[in-house]
Amino acid sequence: MMSLLLLLFTLIPRPDCPPITTDDILRLSMIRERFTAAVTVSPHLPAGTEIRNRLVVGYYPEALSSLISQIQELGARTLLIDTNARFLVIATDSSEDRLIPQALTNSGGVRFVEPDYSVRILNIPNDPQFLLRQWDKWVMYADLAWDVVTGGTLKVAVVDNGVDYTHPDLAANFRSGELGYDFLNNDNDPKPDNPGIENAFHGTHVAGIIAAIRDNLIGVAGWAQIQLMAVRVLNDSGSGNLSDVARGIRWAVDNGARIINMSLGGDAASTVLIEACQYAASRGVLLIAASGNDGRSIITYPARLNECVAVGATNENSELAWFSNYGPEQELVAPGTSIFSTTPGGSYAEASGTSMAAPEVSGVATLILALDPGLSANDVRSILATSAIDMGSAGRDSRFGYGLVNAWRAVQLAQTLIRQTVRTKSVYHEKPAWLVTGRRLQLKMPASVRIYNSAGMLIFTTAAPVSEIIFTRAGTYMVELNRHQRQKLLILD
Repeated sequence: MMSLLLLLFTLIPRPDCPPITTDDILRLSMIRERFTAAVTVSPHLPAGTEIRNRLVVGYYPEALSSLISQIQELGARTLLIDTNARFLVIATDSSEDRLIPQALTNSGGVRFVEPDYSVRILNIPNDPQFLLRQWDKWVMYADLAWDVVTGGTLKVAVVDNGVDYTHPDLAANFRSGELGYDFLNNDNDPKPDNPGIENAFHGTHVAGIIAAIRDNLIGVAGWAQIQLMAVRVLNDSGSGNLSDVARGIRWAVDNGARIINMSLGGDAASTVLIEACQYAASRGVLLIAASGNDGRSIITYPARLNECVAVGATNENSELAWFSNYGPEQELVAPGTSIFSTTPGGSYAEASGTSMAAPEVSGVATLILALDPGLSANDVRSILATSAIDMGSAGRDSRFGYGLVNAWRAVQLAQTLIRQTVRTKSVYHEKPAWLVTGRRLQLKMPASVRIYNSAGMLIFTTAAPVSEIIFTRAGTYMVELNRHQRQKLLILD
């Protein structure tokens, strides 16, 4: 049987997989600098499909009580209040709805008033056809990557329309008491309400791509054996709103997710979504999102945001799938046509879409983090980009981004980075070799230096070895020597 499977897999072509070279190491450094230095600016919020009679109001904490009273006076109803993210959602049922946004904006204590927008899952119904079940893993060299790493203790959140966590091919990768959260029903049971609805399979399918149980003699093999958390923000039909997506992102971050997969999208970005993604990025969480299925040169949100890895879909010939969106924000591509995975009720099915491509990338990212949980989100993002197989014009392009994710090259590059980290640390023994006098930092052993302020912002960097640095003001700083060893430093007048 194994020889037959190997024969069948060879019928699906996969791109050449060149070894990791010195040039790749140099490219990794350049790409990592780009992600590390990226400054997020809230984009102009584009027009999208607004949810009628529903507004999102950002507020300042001291104004909350008076704002709620004003909303009542205007004839609107408060649906929810998120004190952590400082926004509330209101229903505007009165005949004067059009006057409410302006009235609230002029009242003071309000950060913004904007519509809540619709969001949807990004799958495409598949046509029945015979395909080798997990050709996606074959094309991405999973068989070689799994020789190195298969999983770890990380948490990965599937922000979607619910997951059947009792599925026999998923259950072992969920933890009792930490299944996730359902933002539609406001409870701790994030399963679909009605698995019989056409798109209710979506979140379960995505979860299986990432982490279906391996070596259990049933079903399919997911990318990584880790802990899944289901965050239900869409209904069984795959529809929802950006405010719930934003709440789901924050919940996942606060409950320990290292990677958040979002196989959903819409044409609009809201302030609460942008702030939630910024919140996740500031806490070292990697956000991976589907680029959209309209076959157009516009990436959907949230994938279009700087904080997210935008993932397009490829077909069995490693060409951009006909339905996959693309654009300058496209960062990576992965298989997304006729992907076989778990569905509710212990069953399996094929599905197509960038919804399926995004969890392929999330799965490989999880393998990288499993090798070394100390890697940062930008480290992982850079490794994925550097190790990808260039599929379009040389370098990054708007259709394939950095290229097709290759799991084998990714884990090789991660191992190389980890080994370099260990060697660099061994140069310094117990304490960094420096002397501080007033505002003068003297290095007894010249080193490349990066300096962060007390807020964690990079304020100085040099790749060349230096022996002395003079600070212009007193304060607490974090000094990083040779990019790997950090120590707090107090500079006095």
